[in-house]
Amino acid sequence: MTENLEQLAAQWHSFLQDYFQRLIAQKREFLTAHFEFVSLQKPVQTEESNFKADDEYKQAIFEFIKNTYSERPNLQQSDFEVLHASLITEFRNLQTSVPDVTVKQQISNRFQLLKEDRFRLKVQKPFKIFIFHLSKLPFYFINLFRKQKKPLKYWKHEINVKQLFERHFFNGFQDFISELNQSILKEFTASLVKLKDYEDLPTEEISTDSESFDVGFNPDFVKAIKTKINDEYLELCKSFEEEYDLAGTIELKDKLLSSQRLKNDFKQLKKQFSRKNHQWNNTIHALFEDWRSELELSALQSFVNKSIDELNTNVGEWNSKLQSNFINSIKSFLAEAQSTFNEGGSEEEDISKKITQVKYITNKQLDKGLLQKLQESLSKNTILNQMDRLEHLIGERIEKLASDYAVTKSNHFDKPLEDSELSSISNYELLSFELKPKLNQQLETLKSNIFQKMGDILIKVGDIDEIVNYVLSAASNSLSSEANVSQARSIIVDGFERAENTAQEADVQIQEVIKNAQHELKVMSEELIKELQGLKQNENVSAIKLRINKAKAIQKSEALTQQGLDFVKKYFEVAKKFTLVYYQKAWELKEELSKRFLSATIENEPNRAVSDFLNESNQVIDGLPVIYKRLYAIEPLTDMVLFEGRESEIEKLSTAYLAWSGGKYASVLITAEKWSGMTSLINYAVKNIKFNSVPLRTEFKVNDPDPQALFQGLSDLLETKLMDKQAIIDFLNSGRKRVIIFENLQKLFLREMHGQKALIEFIDIMTATQSNVFWIGTMSIYTFEYLERSLKMSAFFSYHIPLEPLSDTEISQLIIKRNRISGFRIKFEAVERDSSDKKFKKLNDAERQQYLKERFFKDLNNFAKSNISMALMFWLLSTKKVDDQTIIIKSFKKPDLSFLASLKNDRVFVLQALIMHDGLKLEQVAKVLSYSVTKAKFLLLELLEDGVLIEKETQYLVNPIIYRNTVQLLKSRNLL
Repeated sequence: MTENLEQLAAQWHSFLQDYFQRLIAQKREFLTAHFEFVSLQKPVQTEESNFKADDEYKQAIFEFIKNTYSERPNLQQSDFEVLHASLITEFRNLQTSVPDVTVKQQISNRFQLLKEDRFRLKVQKPFKIFIFHLSKLPFYFINLFRKQKKPLKYWKHEINVKQLFERHFFNGFQDFISELNQSILKEFTASLVKLKDYEDLPTEEISTDSESFDVGFNPDFVKAIKTKINDEYLELCKSFEEEYDLAGTIELKDKLLSSQRLKNDFKQLKKQFSRKNHQWNNTIHALFEDWRSELELSALQSFVNKSIDELNTNVGEWNSKLQSNFINSIKSFLAEAQSTFNEGGSEEEDISKKITQVKYITNKQLDKGLLQKLQESLSKNTILNQMDRLEHLIGERIEKLASDYAVTKSNHFDKPLEDSELSSISNYELLSFELKPKLNQQLETLKSNIFQKMGDILIKVGDIDEIVNYVLSAASNSLSSEANVSQARSIIVDGFERAENTAQEADVQIQEVIKNAQHELKVMSEELIKELQGLKQNENVSAIKLRINKAKAIQKSEALTQQGLDFVKKYFEVAKKFTLVYYQKAWELKEELSKRFLSATIENEPNRAVSDFLNESNQVIDGLPVIYKRLYAIEPLTDMVLFEGRESEIEKLSTAYLAWSGGKYASVLITAEKWSGMTSLINYAVKNIKFNSVPLRTEFKVNDPDPQALFQGLSDLLETKLMDKQAIIDFLNSGRKRVIIFENLQKLFLREMHGQKALIEFIDIMTATQSNVFWIGTMSIYTFEYLERSLKMSAFFSYHIPLEPLSDTEISQLIIKRNRISGFRIKFEAVERDSSDKKFKKLNDAERQQYLKERFFKDLNNFAKSNISMALMFWLLSTKKVDDQTIIIKSFKKPDLSFLASLKNDRVFVLQALIMHDGLKLEQVAKVLSYSVTKAKFLLLELLEDGVLIEKETQYLVNPIIYRNTVQLLKSRNLL
């Protein structure tokens, strides 16, 4: 080898050393960055388990490695020319300094038979030697006569140095480079496994000295790589020198150094390299997928534990409040009352006076105080609400799980993996198709049991008051003679002991409910954690996939059945529509004529009809469990788990806020029918839209068109005394940016002369400050429609957001969500005509229930017209029967309130005024309708007695039960 070639070979050797050191440094840097992140995120060690910190830790690590080796590797990513482009470039640069061809004299060994010669050479060499010596005969002859003998010159050979250099120092290194690459990837993978194990170690099991952790590629490994490169370099130098002497002779085939042969050799070597590198990429990808899957499941485990801990804490706090605020006070009250009669004194007058005093105190403090508040607290379904929230949160978390993860059958990552050794599995599918339904079913059963027991506890709490009142009455009745004083005292003492025992029993039952709930939740969580732990072990991949496929098949079967049912139902409805349309029109015409004649001839019918309908409705509602009624109470939502739909309205509100944040005017007016959920929508928006400050909220409870009332209300809201409109405008424009929510803007209006003053002043304040204040207002749709005609109300607001109609599905969901809290199963009752329907009879029980459910909610929504409170109320009115586990819902029948059509005009005008103003006081009704106070009073009292109206805080409102029919009546007369 010439000096120049030696220098080039040495440069190549030096480059390879540096190159692989850089590769190792990159891998080590990757590992170090991940190790440092994991170390920094490790939760602080505490005496008690901190599931919240564990959850956040696992999620943080998951997010950090979320996109690391996340794509399924493909062979193109392992192309040698792509991965090692700089190495190829360096060699090509060196190769330019290598001469193309060199000619030199062959060495003597080329003309000698050698022991190591192959058979072919042993055959060919003699001929070469013979011809060579034959050609040298003249030389030999002349040399005989020379005094100074000349040395024998051998034939020259032409050496393709460039190709020879490439054959040894490039192609010759390929196998070795592939081997080095595999060693580095194997060490890298082993280090990742150690890092993964380190991440999973509890904090208390980790050494305080993080530097003691070996992230991989230690000095011994690096030294070994250097040694291997040196050894390989020396071997290649040796082989290069050997073939350097053989090139251009019969001992080395020319085709070995042809450009095409070198390209083919490189191509073959690249293919082998790519295959092995790809397989190691499969291993690393599978390792990270396994890590991500375990992190996701571990985070879910911690989340479940954290959620159940929070539930137990909340229930414990609720129990403590029950004990401190009610139960202990009730027990103390009963003990003190009993001790009153244990004291001395035997006069009838004395004990009679005590009975009267205790009766009064009992009525005030016990009956209408402690017991009533205890019942209210129990009926708020604290435990059930917490469980429903738990179910919702776990379901929400499962929905966020990734769809698929690559897994290996062996779950070992110490060798390269073929593509066929990788499979995929979905944590989401298994949890959502199998574990989640199972958990939901267990929670439903538990909630049902709790619901029943809470109902029994409510009855027992009510018994305390019954016992006390009965005892006091019985003792009072026994005081007919002096001889009965001791008997009366005995009755009272024994009775109060029974009342105390009943209170104690109620307390014990409450504790049992809580203890049993906590025990069942613990069992559920342990089962769920065990199932999640099992998912981390990939040895049972086949069994897991079989379970997923089975669950999906069941769901698909149900979906196909439902799809077929929907198809049949759709075309049945179309045919039914065309066949019955004319019959329906004729029937409606007959009914309308009947109503008109009835309304003209019967005046007292409405009173009786309304009363009968309301009595029946009240009986239905009174017959329902207190806790169940509470779930459907007409009040704004505070628990957003029960919120349903309204995505479009929330999006519009968010858009308006973003526009305002961007410097545009963006005041918002939300309009809807009373009880349609405007306040619930505002509550949801406040919690879910990221306002720059906490919104200020206010509303007027009664109608007051006086601007001073508005100014006072805004002053109270802003906690600053502001006397007039300009002062309010200046204050709002000079301070920080605010979000102000003004609900029930209809209360600033009264349909009388100058009845719009307060509303106009509000509009002036809003328009003058909307660059610094994001205004959100709500208004009754019927007030808005009137003001739109008179004031063009929508022109003052940049965004008018009317609440869109809810779909049948959304109405169904908001009711079903509430029922889930109770734990009752719902059974929809078929009507008589269904029994003769051939298609209905062919359906199985589940399909029949689905059909009846869809029909019920379609009919309900057609009547309620997306009025949420109306839907909730008539859901309760549709309840036929409640047993231990099931609520039976009869087919929805639109209430026949045609008797309202017979109301006289003056009553109808009262209803119009009340709906337009969302309730009015007596004097306001008189003003709006230009009636005398006396006439207005008699009309209101008459409608109140008939049940058409209700009175709430000095205001008269249309009874919610007949609200829909009243609106329809007013619209039919063009009064709305």
